[in-house]
Amino acid sequence: MGRDIPELADDSLFVEKINQTFTAAEAGLVGRAHAFFIEKKCVDDSAGYHAANLLFEQEADAVAIAASLLAPLLWQKLASLDEIREHSGPTVAATLENLHPPFTSHDDGRPYRHKEIQEILGAIGGTPRKALLFISFRLLALKRAMPPRSASVRNLAQETLDLLVPIANRLSMGDLRRRLEDACFRILDPDKYAYLKERVAPIQAEDDKYLRILLDGVQRLLGNNGIAGRVQGRTKSLYSIQRKMTRTGRSLKEIMDRVGLRVIVASVPECYAVLGLLHAHFKPIPGTFDDYIGLPKDNGYQSLHTCVYPIREISHKPIEFQVRTELMHLEAEHGTAAHWRYKSEAEAADRDRQRVQWMRGLVHQHAEAPSSEAFVELLHRQVFQDHLVVFGNGGRIVRLAEKATVRDYLTIANIEAPQGAEVKVNGRAAAPDHPLRDGDSVEVLTGDAPNGPIQSYGPLWALEATYSAGPRLKDTEPKSSALRGKSQENRHA
Repeated sequence: MGRDIPELADDSLFVEKINQTFTAAEAGLVGRAHAFFIEKKCVDDSAGYHAANLLFEQEADAVAIAASLLAPLLWQKLASLDEIREHSGPTVAATLENLHPPFTSHDDGRPYRHKEIQEILGAIGGTPRKALLFISFRLLALKRAMPPRSASVRNLAQETLDLLVPIANRLSMGDLRRRLEDACFRILDPDKYAYLKERVAPIQAEDDKYLRILLDGVQRLLGNNGIAGRVQGRTKSLYSIQRKMTRTGRSLKEIMDRVGLRVIVASVPECYAVLGLLHAHFKPIPGTFDDYIGLPKDNGYQSLHTCVYPIREISHKPIEFQVRTELMHLEAEHGTAAHWRYKSEAEAADRDRQRVQWMRGLVHQHAEAPSSEAFVELLHRQVFQDHLVVFGNGGRIVRLAEKATVRDYLTIANIEAPQGAEVKVNGRAAAPDHPLRDGDSVEVLTGDAPNGPIQSYGPLWALEATYSAGPRLKDTEPKSSALRGKSQENRHA
């Protein structure tokens, strides 16, 4: 669905793309926004077109694309929110309300301040569309920043890396998150970015030869077994490569020590069928299998992960496979942007509700944080660090920090255990200070029936449990693998 900007700038082609993508009513909404955009003669009309293009790539809905065209009018005071509401309806207007321009920063030497973070969290709260729009326009602003880059632009990049990248990750905007990371890397350390790009190119070219052979082979394997699916190669972003080199002390050659393939099929049963075929035709490496379908990640990510030994006649590198459905792929790459494509409106609404709750919790927690730096550190710990997975009453899934106890579980899961209530871990009575392990089952008995959860904002990590425990496509976080180090490496890849 990719489009280039010259094509979008041709009004007739833009309208044609709208009509091909959306229903008549949805196309009418975007068409009216486009006509209003043209009528107002926006000074920088490329911003709206670029944003619309980016959101088309993210599989966004008609409301988000209409709002992307109208946002520059609002910021340049060429149209009021009331005019937009009258012209494009209350949903588009609500999406743009309090959405301040995402490309302003500060020159006082600090990457962010309490006020700026509070403004950003306020601007992107309410509906996930607000976060999608803000992050998309921020990405465009970073990509348009030309050298030499001012302190203001560098602060904007650092703020993005510290605040918007983890939020994009938690909202499952995988593609936007990777683009943000590389754009910030290019601004904050241009020499290292250029050097790494040059060094990665020949390694990637060699891997691409290997991948072409594998793509054909795996596609034939699917066809011979009556499975309709598509196979893609996977490449690491420059930022993720640099981050792993810094964190692990390993060389570039060691970081790029394997190749990645993604298999996308129609259904969950086919995912497991493909996994069986891969393990039958290749030799799996022990300890590298993760079932993110049965236990997805906190942000809703779902896939089966496995790694197999290399095919020596072709390459010395092991092969990492991800197996997922089309819907899981949409969720992993575009997250909330693509929720309108779900067959179940209730499921999409539930995911958005969980994300809205999480975003509101961020506002609450930032207001109580001792400093902006402490809040950012807490946010990164919540989004990127490993957690224990504990199963509560009724199969509820709760994520806890390492070394958590039964008392921590009761606090984080918002469960009020009355005086005299009995808590069992794996069927055995346990004291409040009993340490929990990954995969433990915790049951709270209050006589006649287990007590249910109580809604509370609680601490930030408690919000994580509340956000994670709702219904999924069939998702949640993985149990620890034998290669915990490798799993941790891949959480943010």
